Amino acid sequence: MLTSNRIHSYFDPWKVWHQLHNELNDLWSPGSIAPEMPLNVWKKEDEAILDVELPGRRLEDIDVSVHRDVVTVEAGAGERDVPENGTVVREERHQAPLSRHVQLPFEIDTERVEATYDRGMLRVELHRLASTLSSKVSVKAG
Repeated sequence: MLTSNRIHSYFDPWKVWHQLHNELNDLWSPGSIAPEMPLNVWKKEDEAILDVELPGRRLEDIDVSVHRDVVTVEAGAGERDVPENGTVVREERHQAPLSRHVQLPFEIDTERVEATYDRGMLRVELHRLASTLSSKVSVKAG
């Protein structure tokens, strides 16, 4: 005959619940899972700066495009540095092709976009389209 102690030693639903709860907390906690293409965006009145981490990517594999208020950054597959006859034990830096779309709060002047890539960091400077800047209107007595 089974007793409650014996059942409890084999299956404890609360223990399973706490394990699941802890794993979900780990999964959704800030910094536990980094985006595949982490980036920062800064905005001023008439411009925005986009910094994107792209370690291990070659300059010729990076593509930046702009359409109205959306910036798209694409990076081709990076190269894996696995030694000959080597075996990957742990791989956290995936080298698959990546793509991110970032919507800005203003339309971008496509003629004034500048992008530089140095030591794994892509910086894109985006200027606001001049026709979308607000201007002061003088009011005259009528």
